[in-house]
Amino acid sequence: MRALLVVDLQRDFVDPSGALYFEGAEKVIDPIIKLVEEFKRENLPIITTQDWHDEDDEEFKVWPKHCVAGSEGARLTEKLEDALRGYEKHYTVRKTRFSAFYGTDFDDLIKRLGVDEFDVVGVVTHICVLFNVEELRNRDVKGRVHEDGVASYDEELHKFALREMKEVLGAEII
Repeated sequence: MRALLVVDLQRDFVDPSGALYFEGAEKVIDPIIKLVEEFKRENLPIITTQDWHDEDDEEFKVWPKHCVAGSEGARLTEKLEDALRGYEKHYTVRKTRFSAFYGTDFDDLIKRLGVDEFDVVGVVTHICVLFNVEELRNRDVKGRVHEDGVASYDEELHKFALREMKEVLGAEII
Protein backbone atom coordinates (compact mmCIF):
# COMPACT_ATOMS: atom_id res chain seq x y z
CA MET A 1 0.00 0.00 0.00
CA ARG A 2 1.09 3.54 -0.78
CA ALA A 3 1.22 6.30 1.85
CA LEU A 4 2.32 9.91 2.13
CA LEU A 5 5.11 10.83 4.56
CA VAL A 6 5.22 14.52 5.45
CA VAL A 7 8.46 15.21 7.32
CA ASP A 8 8.52 18.01 9.92
CA LEU A 9 6.21 20.52 8.24
CA GLN A 10 6.16 22.44 11.50
CA ARG A 11 5.86 26.10 12.37
CA ASP A 12 9.42 26.37 13.70
CA PHE A 13 10.73 25.32 10.28
CA VAL A 14 8.38 26.73 7.64
CA ASP A 15 6.64 29.72 9.23
CA PRO A 16 8.59 33.00 8.97
CA SER A 17 8.41 33.51 12.76
CA GLY A 18 9.75 29.98 13.44
CA ALA A 19 12.91 29.31 15.43
CA LEU A 20 14.68 27.54 12.53
CA TYR A 21 12.81 29.09 9.61
CA PHE A 22 14.89 29.58 6.48
CA GLU A 23 14.03 31.76 3.51
CA GLY A 24 11.92 29.87 1.00
CA ALA A 25 10.89 27.06 3.35
CA GLU A 26 7.23 27.96 2.91
CA LYS A 27 7.41 27.23 -0.85
CA VAL A 28 6.83 23.53 -0.11
CA ILE A 29 3.53 24.07 1.71
CA ASP A 30 1.20 24.39 -1.29
CA PRO A 31 2.65 21.40 -3.21
CA ILE A 32 2.39 19.32 -0.02
CA ILE A 33 -1.22 20.37 0.57
CA LYS A 34 -2.01 19.36 -3.02
CA LEU A 35 -0.58 15.88 -2.30
CA VAL A 36 -2.46 15.67 0.99
CA GLU A 37 -5.72 16.36 -0.85
CA GLU A 38 -4.84 13.70 -3.47
CA PHE A 39 -4.11 11.08 -0.81
CA LYS A 40 -7.32 11.95 1.03
CA ARG A 41 -9.35 11.53 -2.19
CA GLU A 42 -7.75 8.11 -2.63
CA ASN A 43 -8.36 7.27 1.06
CA LEU A 44 -4.68 6.49 1.59
CA PRO A 45 -2.68 6.89 4.83
CA ILE A 46 -0.89 10.14 5.57
CA ILE A 47 1.85 10.09 8.19
CA THR A 48 3.28 13.31 9.54
CA THR A 49 6.45 13.45 11.57
CA GLN A 50 7.02 16.09 14.20
CA ASP A 51 10.34 17.05 15.71
CA TRP A 52 9.49 16.89 19.43
CA HIS A 53 12.08 17.92 22.01
CA ASP A 54 12.32 18.31 25.78
CA GLU A 55 13.26 21.78 27.06
CA ASP A 56 16.84 20.66 27.75
CA ASP A 57 17.34 18.35 24.75
CA GLU A 58 20.98 17.59 23.88
CA GLU A 59 20.23 18.65 20.30
CA PHE A 60 20.10 22.27 21.49
CA LYS A 61 23.87 22.14 21.93
CA VAL A 62 24.09 21.86 18.14
CA TRP A 63 20.94 23.69 16.95
CA PRO A 64 19.01 26.60 18.46
CA LYS A 65 16.02 25.60 20.61
CA HIS A 66 13.14 24.52 18.39
CA CYS A 67 10.06 22.27 18.33
CA VAL A 68 9.83 22.01 22.10
CA ALA A 69 7.12 19.46 22.98
CA GLY A 70 3.72 21.12 23.11
CA SER A 71 4.95 24.52 21.94
CA GLU A 72 3.43 26.61 19.18
CA GLY A 73 6.57 26.05 17.08
CA ALA A 74 6.21 22.27 17.34
CA ARG A 75 2.73 22.35 15.81
CA LEU A 76 2.22 21.42 12.18
CA THR A 77 1.92 24.48 9.98
CA GLU A 78 -1.60 25.89 9.94
CA LYS A 79 -2.44 24.92 6.35
CA LEU A 80 -1.44 21.33 7.02
CA GLU A 81 -3.40 21.18 10.28
CA ASP A 82 -6.46 22.48 8.43
CA ALA A 83 -6.03 20.03 5.54
CA LEU A 84 -5.71 17.03 7.87
CA ARG A 85 -8.44 17.95 10.38
CA GLY A 86 -10.84 15.03 10.73
CA TYR A 87 -9.03 12.75 8.27
CA GLU A 88 -9.21 9.29 9.83
CA LYS A 89 -6.16 7.92 8.07
CA HIS A 90 -3.77 10.58 9.43
CA TYR A 91 -1.09 9.36 11.82
CA THR A 92 1.60 11.33 13.64
CA VAL A 93 5.04 10.14 14.67
CA ARG A 94 6.75 12.41 17.20
CA LYS A 95 10.50 12.05 17.03
CA THR A 96 13.46 13.25 19.06
CA ARG A 97 16.10 12.58 16.41
CA PHE A 98 16.49 13.10 12.66
CA SER A 99 14.99 9.66 11.98
CA ALA A 100 11.33 9.01 12.72
CA PHE A 101 12.28 5.39 13.44
CA TYR A 102 14.52 6.05 16.44
CA GLY A 103 12.69 5.37 19.70
CA THR A 104 9.20 5.43 18.11
CA ASP A 105 6.60 2.96 16.91
CA PHE A 106 6.97 4.00 13.25
CA ASP A 107 8.09 0.50 12.20
CA ASP A 108 5.03 -1.04 13.81
CA LEU A 109 2.75 1.55 12.22
CA ILE A 110 4.11 0.83 8.74
CA LYS A 111 3.64 -2.90 9.24
CA ARG A 112 0.16 -2.50 10.73
CA LEU A 113 -0.95 -0.33 7.79
CA GLY A 114 0.75 -2.58 5.22
CA VAL A 115 2.71 0.31 3.68
CA ASP A 116 5.38 -0.75 1.20
CA GLU A 117 5.74 2.53 -0.70
CA PHE A 118 5.97 6.15 0.45
CA ASP A 119 5.69 9.44 -1.31
CA VAL A 120 7.99 11.70 0.74
CA VAL A 121 7.92 15.47 1.25
CA GLY A 122 9.00 17.90 3.94
CA VAL A 123 11.98 19.66 5.43
CA VAL A 124 14.95 19.72 5.66
CA THR A 125 16.02 17.83 2.51
CA HIS A 126 19.56 16.96 3.62
CA ILE A 127 18.69 16.21 7.24
CA CYS A 128 15.38 14.67 8.30
CA VAL A 129 14.08 13.93 4.80
CA LEU A 130 17.32 12.19 3.82
CA PHE A 131 17.61 10.18 7.04
CA ASN A 132 14.03 8.98 6.81
CA VAL A 133 14.40 7.95 3.16
CA GLU A 134 17.56 6.07 4.20
CA GLU A 135 15.65 4.28 6.96
CA LEU A 136 12.87 3.36 4.55
CA ARG A 137 15.46 1.92 2.16
CA ASN A 138 16.93 -0.17 5.00
CA ARG A 139 13.47 -1.70 5.39
CA ASP A 140 12.99 -2.29 1.64
CA VAL A 141 10.20 0.27 1.53
CA LYS A 142 10.09 2.13 -1.77
CA GLY A 143 10.50 5.91 -1.63
CA ARG A 144 9.40 8.54 -4.10
CA VAL A 145 10.59 12.05 -3.21
CA HIS A 146 8.65 15.01 -4.62
CA GLU A 147 11.26 17.61 -5.53
CA ASP A 148 8.81 20.52 -5.24
CA GLY A 149 7.81 19.27 -1.79
CA VAL A 150 11.26 19.35 -0.14
CA ALA A 151 13.50 22.27 0.80
CA SER A 152 16.72 23.10 2.57
CA TYR A 153 18.48 26.19 3.87
CA ASP A 154 21.57 25.14 1.86
CA GLU A 155 21.10 24.69 -1.89
CA GLU A 156 24.26 22.60 -2.36
CA LEU A 157 23.30 20.19 0.43
CA HIS A 158 19.75 20.07 -0.97
CA LYS A 159 21.12 18.99 -4.37
CA PHE A 160 23.48 16.51 -2.71
CA ALA A 161 20.65 14.93 -0.72
CA LEU A 162 18.42 14.55 -3.78
CA ARG A 163 21.28 12.91 -5.64
CA GLU A 164 22.13 10.68 -2.66
CA MET A 165 18.52 9.57 -2.30
CA LYS A 166 18.34 8.75 -6.00
CA GLU A 167 21.72 7.23 -6.70
CA VAL A 168 22.52 5.51 -3.41
CA LEU A 169 19.15 4.87 -1.79
CA GLY A 170 17.23 4.10 -4.98
CA ALA A 171 14.49 6.64 -4.34
CA GLU A 172 12.63 8.00 -7.30
CA ILE A 173 12.87 11.80 -7.51
CA ILE A 174 9.81 13.28 -9.20
